[in-house]
Amino acid sequence: MQFNRVTLADRSLIDSYMMRFGEGSCQHSFIAMFGMQGKYGDMFCTEDGVLFVYRRGLSDSDKEAFLIPMGEPCENDEGLKGAVYKLLEYSHSRGRKAEFNTLTEHAAQMVMGLFPGLFGSEEARDSFEYIHEFDSLAFLKGSKLARRRQDLNSFNRIFGDRTEIKIIEESDMEDLRCFQTYWNDDFREFCKARGKKIIDHENNGIMKTFDHFFEFGLSGIVLRVEGVVRGYAYGTVISDDVYDVLVEKGDRGIKDIYRPLNTELVRMCAVGHRYINREEDCGDQGMRASKLSLMPEILLKKYVVREG
Repeated sequence: MQFNRVTLADRSLIDSYMMRFGEGSCQHSFIAMFGMQGKYGDMFCTEDGVLFVYRRGLSDSDKEAFLIPMGEPCENDEGLKGAVYKLLEYSHSRGRKAEFNTLTEHAAQMVMGLFPGLFGSEEARDSFEYIHEFDSLAFLKGSKLARRRQDLNSFNRIFGDRTEIKIIEESDMEDLRCFQTYWNDDFREFCKARGKKIIDHENNGIMKTFDHFFEFGLSGIVLRVEGVVRGYAYGTVISDDVYDVLVEKGDRGIKDIYRPLNTELVRMCAVGHRYINREEDCGDQGMRASKLSLMPEILLKKYVVREG
């Protein structure tokens, strides 16, 4: 098998598989593969109507890491079994075992069932994805979201008359790059003060994405207070009924700024999609608490399946 680096020219091909067979997971999109190459090192190849994704950044001297094979042949047991077997052969030819990352519960059960006794399965809680129905996130409906509505109302009382929220346009990009640099520097200081590990993969991925924002077909909002950028958010469609919230960044010094970013991105950019995927918490307990506070309708469980 010959795996290739992901380039902008590969977008249509990769999307043609992931939009249909990605199960609405945020890991299964072209933008995730391209934007996070520094972390996952995703490479790909296609054979016989199946997309194979090799995660070079998560592989090591003992294992080769992959996403679940995707494509119409993998929708039946024999097709999936044959695709997984190809990756087993590839791994063994390199003297390593195979590992499959961030499988949904359905995919994990299929692989385990097709190869009884060969794999072990482990729940990957840090990779669980937070999925909302459109109306609950866009309008914060229901008693469970009363606190979030209060936070949004508080922001609007203090900053509403001074705030402009609009769709991101080409003319906004330089301001967004400047704000992201400011936000990342502030975040680094925040992490340093608390002894937390600082990882630049996300910032590098965001800056890379800004360079191709409209080519990727992304959509987003920019929030200005008194004309100055204080926050932004953007996302992308990852299936016919799922919109993926890729990034939300707000000025730490403005209380409740994430409330309008949460809701307005959905209202302005995700109309027509039943579900909103707000992605993973990556094990960050503060982020986990924040994501859970928005009461997701679905907590999409993810698993790692490893060859024993």
